[in-house]
Amino acid sequence: MDYLTPDRITTQLQLWLASEKPDWRDIVVRPLDVTLGAGFSADIFFVDVDYVDPAGPQNQTLVVRRQPMDLEVVFGSSLALQGKMMAALYARGDVPVPPWIGMHLDPDILGLPFLVMGKVEGECAKQKPNYNLDGWLVDMTPDQRRASFTNAIAAFATLATIDWRDGFEFLAQPENGAPGLDQYVGALEAWHRAAGRGRPMPIVDAAMAYVRANMPADAGVNVLWGDPTPSNVMFASDGSVNALIDWELAALGPAELDLAWWLYFDDLFGRRFGVTRLEGLPSRDETIAIWEAASGQKAQHLDYYDIVAALRMALVAVGAFDRQVGIGNIPVTNRSLQDNFMTLYLAEKLGLPIPELGPDFAAFMQNLVPLEDKAA
Repeated sequence: MDYLTPDRITTQLQLWLASEKPDWRDIVVRPLDVTLGAGFSADIFFVDVDYVDPAGPQNQTLVVRRQPMDLEVVFGSSLALQGKMMAALYARGDVPVPPWIGMHLDPDILGLPFLVMGKVEGECAKQKPNYNLDGWLVDMTPDQRRASFTNAIAAFATLATIDWRDGFEFLAQPENGAPGLDQYVGALEAWHRAAGRGRPMPIVDAAMAYVRANMPADAGVNVLWGDPTPSNVMFASDGSVNALIDWELAALGPAELDLAWWLYFDDLFGRRFGVTRLEGLPSRDETIAIWEAASGQKAQHLDYYDIVAALRMALVAVGAFDRQVGIGNIPVTNRSLQDNFMTLYLAEKLGLPIPELGPDFAAFMQNLVPLEDKAA
């Protein structure tokens, strides 16, 4: 891959935007920040764009997201799928997403496939530092916090009202089974095989078998965000939702899977990290009630979907472990492949022997920071 420079960004993106946006004239691109390898999922940078459209002179900041080059943490994550999902939702207008500009899946322009969206103003509930301990949510009143999370839950619950056959057929993965839970679990099994690479992972293996053997027969087929967490919501200052972001894990499956993922992370960044949740944030029961009201359906089988969510996160941990080994942060003998927060949770839920979290896990967690933090 050729080295990506600000000059190349300026020249290539101006040409690409001219072809992608025929109504834009006199396009001038200025890179604001080029940080390659800026996170775990993709290379992201910003450009400022001046142009003239039929309404007159315009200026906006765009986000350019390139396909990641390094070790894959989340199996099967797809820039192309993320682009298709954002484009489809932006065209509908009933789920808040960043303004969609376009994508280019050939590496000829920026060295890697990329997508472009409008920058969305706002704040997300950051995972580091834990949003229950520091950040803008801490400065809010309890009522403001409740309103913010209520708005976020209601926003992603809207997905449950979409007919997947109305423009979201691209989410189907027939190689993994029939649309819905069968396909979702089939994709998890493919991820499990790829992540395991023949290594025994007793707790993860048992959870995978449980998830396949205990699938509810009445599970629905819905459009899923795939990664609904407070850190993937861009909140306005009044607590309304400007955009839901990070759609690379979108899929088809029961709508409750998105709810279960949100609940899992809410619990993780509170009780399981030994942190008191901020006053005003909806409780588990309140969250479920908000989701049910916005989705128009009753949440079913949440105990099962909680285990599915925990299994997914355990597979993410396997990828994160292999990444840390691959870049030399921890030795391959580190026990965190087997003994971590995610396997501990699964063991508790499935009645398995409880793993011990010792110094190896501390070393593993210490290195789970974005690459830009490590380079600072």
